[in-house]
Amino acid sequence: MATGEEKSPRIGRKHYPVTLCLALVLFSFGCTKQGSGNRTFADYPGFEEYYGNRCAEGNTVSLPGKEDKELLHRFRPRLFFSPGSRYPIDFYRDYLPFTVMRRFSDRKTVADRVAYETLSKNRSNRQVYLEFLQDRYRDAGLDRRVGEREENDDLPGRKPALYGRVYRERVSFPCDREVPCYLDLTFLKYNAIFSTSGLASKLPPGYEFILSLLGLDAENWHDLDNFVAVHIVLAKESLPAAALLAQHNHHRAYMVGKDIDLPRDERLVFDIALRSNEVYPSSSGTKPVEHRVVQWSIYMKYLLSGEDPPRYRGLDITRGRNAGGIEIDYDLKFLSPCDPLYTAEIMLGEPRPFFGRYIGRDGPPGSDYYTIPRLLPLGNLLKFSYLHDGDAGDIALVAEAIDVKEGVIDIGRIMSHGGRSFTGI
Repeated sequence: MATGEEKSPRIGRKHYPVTLCLALVLFSFGCTKQGSGNRTFADYPGFEEYYGNRCAEGNTVSLPGKEDKELLHRFRPRLFFSPGSRYPIDFYRDYLPFTVMRRFSDRKTVADRVAYETLSKNRSNRQVYLEFLQDRYRDAGLDRRVGEREENDDLPGRKPALYGRVYRERVSFPCDREVPCYLDLTFLKYNAIFSTSGLASKLPPGYEFILSLLGLDAENWHDLDNFVAVHIVLAKESLPAAALLAQHNHHRAYMVGKDIDLPRDERLVFDIALRSNEVYPSSSGTKPVEHRVVQWSIYMKYLLSGEDPPRYRGLDITRGRNAGGIEIDYDLKFLSPCDPLYTAEIMLGEPRPFFGRYIGRDGPPGSDYYTIPRLLPLGNLLKFSYLHDGDAGDIALVAEAIDVKEGVIDIGRIMSHGGRSFTGI
């Protein structure tokens, strides 16, 4: 189990408008210079040691077997989208053909048509990046919005895809007198892919206006969103025991039977946020639901309580099945664990600095780089993420374990706290 403190990273997939940047104080402090520091999670120290040479030539890597595919099909999640949301896509059919590969140094085109082989060959080449050609994508009629067409009027052969993977881990949990006990858990991971990603639907007053004045599009914040993930956690009797959901630069965990219900068909239901594409537990209410959004786990106290709001915050909006949400069907697909969609260290979308300064609008790396190494494997992330909105004990714990001013998180303490809540699985 990881212990000790962790300095809050200043990298990731989704950043919120930095007030100093919006005020155009860009050259003194507040925004990271382009090319310095950690640009994406793939740059964060520790991944090289964690992943090692798993995909080196000669290593045996295989697709999910028959048993795993059956599990992924059986427990595949149901997803509800707000009208006007983007459709999820197939990465290799709908995104990669509409990209070019460019060189960082001079932005010269290295490949004007990026095929799988090109991406695979350059997956670790930090001198290049992909740029998504949105105009060409729109001209092809692929920039579809949920609810804007009749169901039978969709483009033929353009069914969305979710990518399924299976992880099995023996996870330690604190038991009586802090003696660890172990549970064998199976994580069914489902990745949805979107062509672009936006900010939360509701930003603090004035932010949207200032963004528009500066020519920054809150709906089209960066190319590609490949970190949208649902993990269905199976425990005893191979039934869903929990769900682990990616939400911005952090995750949240929910226990089945306590935090979320298990439907009769055993397929958990989730709602996808408008504009940001984030995943939340399904709501059965008749009105849209607002969810507090923060930039980093370091602001977890506000996320759980609404107290001490940080400057960089927002509200995600979801619509459940009774509030106008629309369920989207999809194909379940399987890729090699070494596929570049998962393992690419390069940016899979255009870097978008603002006056030469990095403000978090760069495209992401492969979806294996979705958190900091200290929170891997998934058992660690599950324990760290099991916190509850409005729970006095959880709120007090994070207030003590996180030093916002210093940017330090006591990861081990939060993991132990979350792990104790799971000993009843």
